[in-house]
Amino acid sequence: MTETDAGQRVGAQRSAGEARAGGAVPTAFEVLRGYLAAQSNAFLTQLPRLRDGKPEASHRIRVACRRSRSLLRTYRPLLDAEWADGLAARIGEFTQVVSPERDIEVVRAQLLNALDKMADESSGAARARTLLDRMLHREYAIAHEATLAELAGPRFHALADQLALAPEAMTVQQQAHSPAPEVLYPLVANTFSVIERRVAALPDPRQQNAKDMLVNDPADEQWHRLRIAAKRCRYAAEVCAPVAGAQAAALADAMAVITEELGAQQDASVASAVLLRAAGTPRIAAPTGFVLGRLLGEARAGILRSRLAFPPLWRRAADPGLRTWLES
Repeated sequence: MTETDAGQRVGAQRSAGEARAGGAVPTAFEVLRGYLAAQSNAFLTQLPRLRDGKPEASHRIRVACRRSRSLLRTYRPLLDAEWADGLAARIGEFTQVVSPERDIEVVRAQLLNALDKMADESSGAARARTLLDRMLHREYAIAHEATLAELAGPRFHALADQLALAPEAMTVQQQAHSPAPEVLYPLVANTFSVIERRVAALPDPRQQNAKDMLVNDPADEQWHRLRIAAKRCRYAAEVCAPVAGAQAAALADAMAVITEELGAQQDASVASAVLLRAAGTPRIAAPTGFVLGRLLGEARAGILRSRLAFPPLWRRAADPGLRTWLES
């Protein structure tokens, strides 16, 4: 768990903990408001750093947005639907604009690092590095300009105001005033059920066509959707930490292991798409194309190894003992 993750989790626990003075079990409303307040604070804290171009600011804002949006979707049955859907949509619009900048940073660092290691092995490595660096630099510049334009626009300022006021403006259904375990835990269990269904629907990588796995593998999207489901379960469990304590944290941590492994797959999938675009450059030299092909093969081989190693990882994360608290 990163320092950012730990800080935001502790913030949510503290906010909800203040609502249960005297040892009373907090209501679902109190727990949800505490968690949303922690994400709102994280978002607002990073805004000046994002405008100043500080490292990791974009990532931390995206994390706060993901957690906020996940709460609004997972616990939607307890919230005013119009309010929750409206805020979730605005968060989604914002992250869609700012996400490419961070994604390009990650894939650029990975690919250039790999090429630096190959510099003494292949005459095409230097040219491939120059090609990718220029291509990704252009794409990053476009993404950065889009981010700056979004930050300067009225849509973003409206979102910032909404997130700042969200903990106090949160409107809920009557059942949200029930004790938190009664109404929150079943919704966490629902998020885990989604993961189970998506795992069951995954193709066996041993049975897939090798060519399909190398270029435009349709299974990439299924694995990506699984990662999204695991993140939602992780954040849903985090919400319940003020009432379920270490048990909720253990489930969240187990889901974090899954999402990190699937995140590495997703990064490799994005890198594969970048390499394919670069390989389509007109009049590319043969040694350069060879290096790009080698990198593509290594990226896809890494994805295959990860998928083959997934079943035991999933069995540990799916241990029923991690979810006994959901039955209380």
